[in-house]
Amino acid sequence: MARRQLAGVQEESPMRGWGMRAGLALLVLLASWSARAQEAPATGTLLLEVKPFRTEVKLSKKIQGRLESGGIEWGVKDGQLVIALVNKRFLRFDIPEFTRWGERRTLELPAGDYTVTCACFLPEGGLSVEKALKKGAYFNENVLSFRIEPGRQTRLQLDPVMQKHATFLLNFYMPSLLMTVGDDPAATPVVVNARTERSIAWEDYKGPLKF
Repeated sequence: MARRQLAGVQEESPMRGWGMRAGLALLVLLASWSARAQEAPATGTLLLEVKPFRTEVKLSKKIQGRLESGGIEWGVKDGQLVIALVNKRFLRFDIPEFTRWGERRTLELPAGDYTVTCACFLPEGGLSVEKALKKGAYFNENVLSFRIEPGRQTRLQLDPVMQKHATFLLNFYMPSLLMTVGDDPAATPVVVNARTERSIAWEDYKGPLKF
């Protein structure tokens, strides 16, 4: 019986009270889970696929062997992916990743829009670190953009190529880093480390990536 008579007073069954308390606790727990799900930022996956090094020009075995074992240092934060060809200790940006040619790396990132910036360096000389950076370092800002969609994967491809027509990079045995966004084989790659009229010299750069 849901109720029983005791000394002329109707008393609630202990089982019924327990059931009500359990139901209330379950409702509170479900509400908490729902609130946490709404607060949690949506995330997606970035796949950086780095192709093996290749060359369009003949290189000595020593130089080719050294270049084939290379890779890139990079990091992602606050909507920006930064490739560091400059020694990362001179950059005010967290660069935790190192991916060798021919390898791939996946990261879970908050959904949203991202840009790609390359902090470039060519060893053009200089008797001190400051002079070497002044002569050979430059920034290519926002050369590409991509979007991370919630629950989906975004693919970036990086192709390190020693291009015969890129004579400026060729002089320093620096491969052109051709990057594309997505899986479209017809997409036009962007050379993220090319020195162009849009490049910003180390001394002229006033952005957040320098100390």
